[in-house]
Amino acid sequence: MNLSYPTLKTPLLMIELFTLLFFLSATSLFAAAPPPPNLPQGEIMRLGERMYREGVLPSGAPMPAFIRGDVEVDSTAFSCSSCHLRAGLGSFEGGVITPPTTGNKLYKPYIRPPSLGVIADRDGRDVYAKTVLERPPYNRETLATALRFGTDPTGHSFNDVMPRYPLADNDMSILINYLELLSKEPSPGASKDEFRFATIITDDVSQEDRQALLRPLQQFIAQKNQQLGMYNDFIKFGYTPTAEMKYAFRRASLDIWELKGPPTTWQKQLAAYNNNKPVFAVLGGISNSDWRPIHDFCEAERLPCLFPITDFPVISETGWYTYYFNKGFAQEGEAVARYLNRMENLSADTPIIQIVQDSPAGRALAAGFDKNWNEVGRPAVTTITLTASQLVDPAALAKILTKHKPGVLLFWTEAGLLQNLPALIARLPATEMVFVSSSYLGRQTANIAENIRNKVFITFPYRLNPYVGTKTGGFDAKIPILTGAKDFGDRRIASRTTAMLQQATLQGLNMIYDNLYRDHLFDVMSMQMDLVMRDYERFSFGPGQRYVSKGCYIIQLGPGENPTLLPRSEWVVQ
Repeated sequence: MNLSYPTLKTPLLMIELFTLLFFLSATSLFAAAPPPPNLPQGEIMRLGERMYREGVLPSGAPMPAFIRGDVEVDSTAFSCSSCHLRAGLGSFEGGVITPPTTGNKLYKPYIRPPSLGVIADRDGRDVYAKTVLERPPYNRETLATALRFGTDPTGHSFNDVMPRYPLADNDMSILINYLELLSKEPSPGASKDEFRFATIITDDVSQEDRQALLRPLQQFIAQKNQQLGMYNDFIKFGYTPTAEMKYAFRRASLDIWELKGPPTTWQKQLAAYNNNKPVFAVLGGISNSDWRPIHDFCEAERLPCLFPITDFPVISETGWYTYYFNKGFAQEGEAVARYLNRMENLSADTPIIQIVQDSPAGRALAAGFDKNWNEVGRPAVTTITLTASQLVDPAALAKILTKHKPGVLLFWTEAGLLQNLPALIARLPATEMVFVSSSYLGRQTANIAENIRNKVFITFPYRLNPYVGTKTGGFDAKIPILTGAKDFGDRRIASRTTAMLQQATLQGLNMIYDNLYRDHLFDVMSMQMDLVMRDYERFSFGPGQRYVSKGCYIIQLGPGENPTLLPRSEWVVQ
């Protein structure tokens, strides 16, 4: 049996091997399956989940792990979920198949599907992912052996990049208990016959914006149900469906979760909706306020929320259950920091000042700039936050500019203050640059005075050329293209919702087959190839990534009443 542990290469490794063998003997590794842990079930699941997803033992120490025989690795970087994914149903990437690791799958016999033929490398050698043609079901004892030694019940060795985990009995028992229950029951809101969805609308949304969201959502649900009816008719006439088709057609419903009152009350309202009629996922949603209360609810309930329309997403490295289009206003601030950092002719001692309107949008833009500017090692810039009334006081603004003499001005304000730009620019040095946000200014961006357009740089987080997908137009000719200077797409609600449903979400739903687990939906979506979208240059997916449009243009306006949009950067400003 290949234990895949350290070999006798040096005296030090000899000592390590002796210690390891003593440990294995002391824990009765070769005797029987580890006994069930003496812990409450909820605690077992919490600790097991941390082992599976983070590679951390119940003690808080990293799990011991080895690959390729004698290479010790950091299990927090080589956690089980890194390859087997969060739902435990495995993955396929780079010619390597990672099989499922859930009790539902492991405790049943396995026969390799005919569709998974042998993969060969350039020299013709079999490089299939070490899965046998068939194997008997695992039990707790053989599963512990597999995790420790990398062999299945037939004695077949796994791929040597699969870590081997020499765990103590109690720790092994916790992990096995977790795997036995992982993805065991379908998630709420899903069955073999139906998907239930909801969308979320807050009461600060106009009727026009509300309908722009609901129309494509309701059309999507109607189309799904219509396709189910046609599919059932085909079956009646003797059509034999493929496995993919069998799972692609389910009845669908959409509830509207309307949130009223202050955001502090939203989570209670959401809980009432969800308790009354749980849903599998939230499709879209829209709010003019901070999305955090909704985000936090979905995280706590492990409820997928797919592409809400919000300028204020939660910026976090740890969130899992919400896919955002991008980082909203913060992403535009980040883009300016990246753009300035790459400018070779911008002196390191050039004074930079942010004049920020005291508003959620202004603060988000400034925070995005500051975060990225700090990450590239630049010194802090001067930030002055003013109220709307202070921003219309020419004397106050003149005093600020006279004092700081900025070579670069970041003017994070709303459209009503555009009229102040010519006077501000007149007071700046001759080499000045002024940056504004197209999302904050909206369609009024096109009204920037023509005599200062050569000084004003604009963040633009959308596609410049909308005509993708066909030679004559966009993906859906029924919805107007919202990318010209006449309409800067200050919300783009209908076009983004339609594209999200038809390309990203529908593909994910169709590919989960009969594995009706919310985590698996995200696992499948994270493995999708990049998508070309009408509103964005691309949608980039990846495990753990929750902001799928990661770019932003810096543009300027051409001359005239309907100016051309002139790119001054590439799409992804790194």
